[in-house]
Amino acid sequence: MYRIATVVLTGSLLMATSAVSAADRWSVAGSAGTTGFGANASWRFHDHMALTAGYSGFNYDDLDHTNRDFTYTGEVDMDIYSLKLDVYPWAENGFFVSAGVVKPEVQLKAVGRVTGDEVYDLDGILVDADSLRLEGLGELSNGLEPYLGIGWRNSAKQGLGFFAEAGAFWIDPRVTLTPRGEALDIPGTRAAAERNAREQENDLRDDLNKFNIYPVAVVGIEYTF
Repeated sequence: MYRIATVVLTGSLLMATSAVSAADRWSVAGSAGTTGFGANASWRFHDHMALTAGYSGFNYDDLDHTNRDFTYTGEVDMDIYSLKLDVYPWAENGFFVSAGVVKPEVQLKAVGRVTGDEVYDLDGILVDADSLRLEGLGELSNGLEPYLGIGWRNSAKQGLGFFAEAGAFWIDPRVTLTPRGEALDIPGTRAAAERNAREQENDLRDDLNKFNIYPVAVVGIEYTF
C-alpha cells in the first residue's frame, strides 16, 4: 500500500510540475461554420489538456418551410456559448478530443399562412385563407447540453495557425403555434384552429427532432501566445 501511495503521489507531482511548465499557453481563434461566426479562447494549462470557452452565432431571416397546408416564413436567431475540456493525446501534435457543455440559445420565429388556395377548409368550416395564420415560436434547447467533438489547433507552439473542429450537441426542440386572424371570430373556428395548431406543432417538432443532435463543423484561424 505504501508503494502504491508513493507511486500515485510521485505521478501527481510530475503532472503538477508539467502543468506549471506548460502554463500560460493562450490561443485565440476566429471561426465560421454550422454554428455561425464566432471566436474562442483556449488555455493550454497542461501539455495534454486545455480549457476552451467560445461563442458563435448568426441570424438567418429567410426561413421558408411548408407543413401540410401552411407555409412558414420567418427567421432564426442563434447564440451558442460553450465551455470544453480539450485533451491532446500527443503533446506536440495539434489533434485534440473535446468534451464539455454548450448553451444553445436558438430562437425560431415564423408565421404560417395557407398555401395557395383563397378559401381554406378548416375542419368543415370554409374561411378566407388570408384571414387565418399561425404565429410560431420555437427553440432548440432551454438549458445546458452535452458536447463531444474532435479538432485541431496549433497551441503547442507560438504563432499563427489553423483551427478546425467537428462535433455535435444534443437538442430538445420546442414549438408553440398560436392561431391568429379574423377567421377566429367565426363561431366554431377557434377550437378547430387550435386543434390544427396542435397537430402542426407535433409535425414541426418531429422535423426538428429527427436526429436529436445539432452538428458542429467549424474552421478558422488561431494565434497562440
